[in-house]
Amino acid sequence: MVQGVERRKFARLDLALTISYKVLGHSSEHSVDPREGISSDISVGGIRLMTPTKLENGTMLELEIILGEDQKQLVHAEGEVMWQNKISSTSYETGVQIKGMPSDDKSKFMQFVFDQMAKVVT
Repeated sequence: MVQGVERRKFARLDLALTISYKVLGHSSEHSVDPREGISSDISVGGIRLMTPTKLENGTMLELEIILGEDQKQLVHAEGEVMWQNKISSTSYETGVQIKGMPSDDKSKFMQFVFDQMAKVVT
């Protein structure tokens, strides 16, 4: 295997977005959902998210992603926790793969990501 080969399908964009998440299938008696995290990078296929709680690999999340500075445009998605690293006593870096998104939201999300990438390139 060649070292340093990029395996991602989509380019990543360093962007801090507010993302609310709720663990799917989680019993409400122990739940304090929804929780809020901040993205540290995004792509059309996934999000690196800073979260306040430990999440197991394979955990399914319901995501509400706030797009843009005006925080008026929301998109909804379903994602799966693929990995997580503890970065402090109160914060985890969490890789979430987007598994599903309503088609209207997917169009808005893709347009937003591509628009942000265009700003970086120009």
